[in-house]
Amino acid sequence: MNNPRTAHLVAAAVACLLWSGSLVASKLSYDTLAPMSLGLIRFSLATVAFFAARLVRGDQERPDARGMAQIALTGILGTTLYFAGENYGVSMLPASTSSLIVGSFPAMTLTLECLIDSTRPRPTKTVGIALAFAGVAVLALAEGNGGGTNVALGSLMLFFGGLCWALYNFAMRLVMGTYSTLTITSWQTLFGALGFVPLALWEGPPAELPSPTAWASLAYLVIGCTVVGFVLYNWGLKDLEPSTATSLSNLIPVFGLALSALVLGERISAQQLLGGAIVVVGIVLSTRDRPSDA
Repeated sequence: MNNPRTAHLVAAAVACLLWSGSLVASKLSYDTLAPMSLGLIRFSLATVAFFAARLVRGDQERPDARGMAQIALTGILGTTLYFAGENYGVSMLPASTSSLIVGSFPAMTLTLECLIDSTRPRPTKTVGIALAFAGVAVLALAEGNGGGTNVALGSLMLFFGGLCWALYNFAMRLVMGTYSTLTITSWQTLFGALGFVPLALWEGPPAELPSPTAWASLAYLVIGCTVVGFVLYNWGLKDLEPSTATSLSNLIPVFGLALSALVLGERISAQQLLGGAIVVVGIVLSTRDRPSDA
């Protein structure tokens, strides 16, 4: 395994670690903010942070018209549509059902990868993705099945979000290597925030100002999950296949479980430990070097 690929894997994995707290932070924000308003505020603030960082660095790189259109596509797919689908889907589904659907995203991406690239998946990758999904299933069963309000619509929204995330990983191929990661992510976030404007208007204005808890959650979502998380993940995509990058998303429930134990002091059951171990083994198999890297 070569060092650059390892670094890109680690970067994407750290992004997943940061994202593991996003669902909790989002739910804490919902006491005063509706899902689309949360998305608009989150990515608008992140846009300001990104362009401020570019200003401090003296970064004046600007994509041409074609590049800007390609980056806009990634912003709409990976920011607006994915998070719209995730926010609505998770709000309607039991936690266990959400985990199972999110666990299917790598298989969805691998299928698209084979169709788009006209390739056959490596046996180890297929087995690894299947194992990771099985591990997520074990974790989901440990969570129980309560809390859903509209399973059919929620599942549809979450699957839609997963398809958009898979397409986002492929669309990033259009711009990776052409512009810097900071340039891509800055403009991407701007277009993603603009995409939330009609959705937030359709949803209606917030009934009240964000609570202190919502502002604290927003700070984490903006800095940790968006600014740092997306820069790391997008940089990781430079040397990772879409299905490999997406398979790392199954680390999110594992990291979430670990954080709940470390931060909240929650006990981890033997079933959850087993599920987490299966996920890790599956991800190790699915992210092994390509044959050409050996």
